[in-house]
Amino acid sequence: MALLKIIIEGFLMGLGLSFVVGPALFALIQTSLTSGFKAGVRFAIGISLSDILMVSLVSYGVSALFDNDRYKMIISIVGGAIMIVFGIFTFFQKVPQKSNKTIEPSSLGMSYLTSIGKGFLFNIANPGVWFYWVMPVGVAATIGEVAMGNVTLTPRESSLVFLVALLIAVLSCDIMKCAIAYKLKTVLLPKVIHFINKVVGVILIAFGIYLVVSVFLKIPQFV
Repeated sequence: MALLKIIIEGFLMGLGLSFVVGPALFALIQTSLTSGFKAGVRFAIGISLSDILMVSLVSYGVSALFDNDRYKMIISIVGGAIMIVFGIFTFFQKVPQKSNKTIEPSSLGMSYLTSIGKGFLFNIANPGVWFYWVMPVGVAATIGEVAMGNVTLTPRESSLVFLVALLIAVLSCDIMKCAIAYKLKTVLLPKVIHFINKVVGVILIAFGIYLVVSVFLKIPQFV
């Protein structure tokens, strides 16, 4: 029962974290609207893979690098530049016209590896996401031994169960966002989707500029 409690707590925390508004959310929705549900899911998988890597690194204390001004400046500038490029691409991306024919992912320039790679790179390049994972990793670190039948999980194993449940919840919610965005696509005119691309592009560019400028003006980063 104690193990189930940890799984439920991890899943619920993941549900809460998945609704934090950030550049990845806008990019995920835009990808699903423009390139379809499958492309959105692949983008979400890329985000999830980067989340797994960041959770692992934060658990080992790599997030302490952000206390070093030099490393923080480099990461913020590189991350901001990636977001700006992604925003410009989104702003000028053409919207395929509605058709009864099935559009292959490759014709949209969204191959499997490309979609996953974009999600991975986009998410991991955002310095704010590293801080985003510090809190749940900290919560996981406070979990002690947990009984599972005749077996007792060590604190490290219990923390792992908590984080796995949390990451599954985040990925599940991201896929749900893709499904909702794709459903909206079926009722939205291409002109509306084109307008959304423009808005999301501007938002992503603004996030990127914010990351770069925040380094020089010493503005706290919360994205």
